[in-house]
Amino acid sequence: MNFKKIYKKLTAKECAFIAIFFWATAFVLTKVVLKEVDTTTLGVLRYFFASIIVIFILIKKKIPLPNLKDIPSFLFAGFSGYAGYIVFFNIATLLSSPSTLSVINALAPAITAIIAYFIFNEKIKVIGWIAMGISFCGILILTLWDGALTINKGILYMLVGCVLLSSYNISQRYLTKKYSSFDVSMYSMLIGGILLVTYSPSSVGNMFSISFSSLILIIYMSIFPSIISYFFWTKAFELAKHTTEVTSFMFVTPVLATLMGIIILGDIPKLSTLIGGIVIILGMILFNKTK
Repeated sequence: MNFKKIYKKLTAKECAFIAIFFWATAFVLTKVVLKEVDTTTLGVLRYFFASIIVIFILIKKKIPLPNLKDIPSFLFAGFSGYAGYIVFFNIATLLSSPSTLSVINALAPAITAIIAYFIFNEKIKVIGWIAMGISFCGILILTLWDGALTINKGILYMLVGCVLLSSYNISQRYLTKKYSSFDVSMYSMLIGGILLVTYSPSSVGNMFSISFSSLILIIYMSIFPSIISYFFWTKAFELAKHTTEVTSFMFVTPVLATLMGIIILGDIPKLSTLIGGIVIILGMILFNKTK
């Protein structure tokens, strides 16, 4: 089987689906690994292995180092998009279900737009604000369904992670003016890995004390949801005639994550998750139509 030929024949929608499929697996498999491994060790090892692969790619493709003056921007991108995000994501996974977190993560495009509104004074159409209001109602359903003002900490951590991820998206606007999106992603991921290892170097040694099955799952998440998904996501944008043709697939992630959660974890979503998730996704689909 010639995978190179198959890859070249893929359509934008097929590439986008492959990317979001692997991203969806991370929501469920993270939950599985956290039954044995602590959040810090998981985050460090995931990007430790990813960084080794990235270094190999950078050397093989002979990609030049970033300019010295751009290092602070890459540090910010590495922290917000990878190191910081994965810490909050892993903690959130301990506290909430994959289905709940995946719908919260779908808010990233709207949060990115809000940050751009304040930083770059980018206008948001009235329908865009309405769409975000609808999604906010979905969050209220998730948190207030039981009739008491009890904040689900998992949702809170995921929201912080979303803000970091959205800040990473904003940083790309500056960096991709000077570097290709591929170079930015690879160096940001590498720096994110370095930051995590620097934060907890002892976590690297923990790989020798965890089970083989957990280690395999961590390596899987280092390769597929962390690196391979990016290749297909980028390819999807290259092939697509319209951006929304690709970004609309982001709203399939919660569906896949929920189905995988049911199959792998036996995690049946609560009624509040289903209703709140549907409201959030409908709001984000409407918001996506304004772009």
